[in-house]
Amino acid sequence: MVVEPMHHDRPLLSVEQLSKNYGDSIALSHVSFDLKPNEILGLIGPNGAGKTTLLECIPGLLPADSGKLSWQGEPIERLLRRELIFYLPDQTRPYSEQYAIHTLKFFADVFDASADQLKNAIAELELQSVLAKRVGALSKGYERRLLLAMALLAKQPL
Repeated sequence: MVVEPMHHDRPLLSVEQLSKNYGDSIALSHVSFDLKPNEILGLIGPNGAGKTTLLECIPGLLPADSGKLSWQGEPIERLLRRELIFYLPDQTRPYSEQYAIHTLKFFADVFDASADQLKNAIAELELQSVLAKRVGALSKGYERRLLLAMALLAKQPL
């Protein structure tokens, strides 16, 4: 699949009528929304509302029972979503014994990110003061910043 430049007048990602059941239990029921370029989407709901299920169905980690996803107006099959969408699950704390800088360099290497991309991610998320700390010793706030930096180094556009 070729990723074309983003057109700001149409949605980057469209989710239409996405549903997921676990046996008799309904986790998602006909969820629909559009996500436009540079837009931030928040999911709010009580425990068991299906937020994590939705976030796992969108990149194709979990198969939905029905519904469809489109990327810039074009339907996209489940297996191709991983090329476009980077998903980092909540409660992930990678390589807790490694230093933050080593973890970031490792992810930069995995995703073929340039030295400038790594430098920019560190600067944008103000991680300079914790680069010499072990990942397991980071506060929750810095841990989330580290995870976001890792996501920004990924090659997927979303």
